[in-house]
Formats: sequence, structure tokens, C-alpha cells
Amino acid sequence: MELFKISQTLFNIGGIAFVIATILYVIYLGPRSRVVGNGATGATVIGVLCLTVGMALRWIDAGLSHPPFTNLYETLLFFSWGIALVYAVIEFKYKLKIAGAFVLPISLAAMGIASLSPNKEIEPLVPALQSAWLHFHVAVSSVAYAAFVVAFAFSILYLLKDRVPMEVFGICVAVVGWFSMSVTKLSVLTDGVFRMRQMVLEHGKLYPVFHPGTKTPVEIEIPDVGTVFLIIFGLYVLTMVLYALYVYMKQENLARLSLWAMIASFVAQSAALLLLLQRIKSIPQVSMQSNPYEITMMFISWGTTLVFLIVQFNYSKFLEALPQKKLLDNLSYKTIMVAFPLMTLVIVTGAIWANYAWGTYWSWDPKETWSLISWLVYALYLHARITIGWHGRRTAYISIIGFAVVLFTFLGVNIVLSGLHSYASG
Repeated sequence: MELFKISQTLFNIGGIAFVIATILYVIYLGPRSRVVGNGATGATVIGVLCLTVGMALRWIDAGLSHPPFTNLYETLLFFSWGIALVYAVIEFKYKLKIAGAFVLPISLAAMGIASLSPNKEIEPLVPALQSAWLHFHVAVSSVAYAAFVVAFAFSILYLLKDRVPMEVFGICVAVVGWFSMSVTKLSVLTDGVFRMRQMVLEHGKLYPVFHPGTKTPVEIEIPDVGTVFLIIFGLYVLTMVLYALYVYMKQENLARLSLWAMIASFVAQSAALLLLLQRIKSIPQVSMQSNPYEITMMFISWGTTLVFLIVQFNYSKFLEALPQKKLLDNLSYKTIMVAFPLMTLVIVTGAIWANYAWGTYWSWDPKETWSLISWLVYALYLHARITIGWHGRRTAYISIIGFAVVLFTFLGVNIVLSGLHSYASG
């Protein structure tokens, strides 16, 4: 148990290190101070080391036959560690600190969801996970997914260097904001009310309170927050429409209005998050663990908007600081070249393991299906690049689509869909 407490402490320190690294990398987008950049790199390394030691201690505490990636909490930590590690290796080799502002937030988001999980205890393995295939299959899949995330960041940087209009990125950021507000709670969009699950503390763990005789969690209305979120939803929709109109009509007044709408969205969301945190603190029956995915989506939207605004206001200097397009394109390609064989091994070993655990090599389980879709998208990327000769924007777009599919495969399937892999959602 002592090892468990030490590992949790190290995870917390690692999370704080990733918060600091993310903030410093985002600041680095502006003045690009060497001190800020080195601080961001140092914080990333500290975070990776803390997660490495923490997972090793958790592994020892659970027993070497029980690796530290057997539920959603542990897998998210491992995923976060993999992203930061892959990025750190590339940064040290290519001295490309500016990419950290696009990679570390994703690692931090995974840490954020993990930290909000109410189930952090080491649980006995379910029968399907009691296999030697577990160690290889899950570890390799997490590293492959992490590498795809890093390739996504380089693709975004390539598009920026290739001078894809910022208005196009503005539309994408507004879509992320709109989507994050949409998934918070349906009641936010229907009646402007935001509710969180009522939680009870038992034996040091938080559990949701259910209505008598049902599996429906009891929810508490959080005053005023839902109304503010509804306003933010409207602002992001307005931002999306204005940017789309500007792309179509090319009128400068629309560009200015679009930027002001984005700024208003960011300010309103900042105020809403502060209000939400204050409200949660004042209501003892709820905690941030009550709605972990919704709250994480809010912070992802907020962070994405912040990065967009910083790049927007430092656009010329930012482009000058980026390396040549060819290097960014090649970095994305090389990262995918490493990740794709790993993803192939994931599917092959998963099929062998499935036959051992369930008596069939393939059952079209949602996780299997979306893993195959991810593999096909990146197979298309490599085919287009190697056989057809595509480079630049076209392959960057495929990489970004692949990232969206990987994100849903890794996390969305566990949350939205149910299947044979549902044990990983705990």
C-alpha cells in the first residue's frame, strides 16, 4: 500500500509538471524565450520521469503479472506518458520546441481525465485480461497511438507553415468549442441548466448516488453555469459562421468580427470555468470527478482557443520560428512510419489474444472495428505518399483525419460504445 501512495504522489507531481510544461510551451509561442523553452522541456522530462517511476511502482505493488494499464485510468496515464516520451525524443533530436504547445496539451488532457477518475485503486484482473498477451498488446497500442498524436501535431505545424489561412483553423477551433459545449450535458442546450452527479465518499473513494431501485445517477443543478455555457455555445456557433462567411466572401470586416467573436468566446469560457470551479467548491455533494469527460472537454476547448489566439496575434513571428515545410512533412511521415508497424502488431496480437480469450479471432467488437479503421486511414496515408507520391497538404489532411479516428478509437469507444472491451472503461 505504501508503494501505491508513492506512485499516486508521483502521478500528481507528473500531472503538475505537464501543466507547467503546457503553459510554458504555449507562452513560448509568443516571445520564444530560451529560458521559457528550456523550462518547458525540463518540466516535460520531469513529468515523464515521474510517470515512469510511478507506473513501475504501481506495477510492483500489483504484481509483475498485473501491468499498470489494465483499466481506463491506468491506460490514460500510459497514453499520456507515451505522448510526452515520443515528443521529448523528437524534440531532443530536432530541437523543435515550438511543437510542444500542440503536443503536450493532448498529453495533459489524458492526465486530466485520468486524475478525475473515481476509480484509482488496483483491482483484480478480469479473466479476459489474465493473459501474457496483455503486456505486449496494450503497451504497444498506447505507444502507437501516442506516435500518431505527435504526427498530428507536425501536420498542423506543416499546414501553418504552408500558410493555410488562419480563418480555416478558426473554423476548426470553433467546431471544437461547439462540440465541447454540446457534450457537456443535453440540459445545457435545452434549458440552460448544467447538472453534475451527486457523489458520496466511501472508504476513501467517491461513488455516484443513484435513484432508489434504478441505475440512474442523482444529479444536482449547478446555479448559473448552464446559462453561461449556453451563451458560449452560441458564441462558438457565431464564430464558426463568421469565419466561414469570411472564407467565402473575403471581406475584412468579417475577419475582424470573427476574431472578436473568438476572443469573446475565450473570455466567456474562462469566466465559466472559474464560475464552475467556484460552484463545485461550494457544493460538498459534487466534485470534478462527477463529470470527468465533460470537464476535460471544456478545458480542451479553452486551451485550443488560447493556442489559436496566441498564434493569431504572433502569426508572422510564429511562421519565422517554424522550420522548413519539408522537415515538418518528413517528421510527420517518419513518426507514422514508426507507429504504423506497431499498430499492425496491435491488430495481429489482439486477434490472437481474442481467440485465446473469447474463442474467435475477430468479432467486429467496436474497439476492433475502429482499430481497423485507424489502421486503414494510416495505410492510405502511406500508400498515398509512397506509391502515388503525395506530399504536403494532402497527406497532412489524412494525418489529421487519422488523429481524429485514433482519438475516438482510444477514448470515444470506451465512453460511447459498449462491447467486449468495456472492461477498459472502469
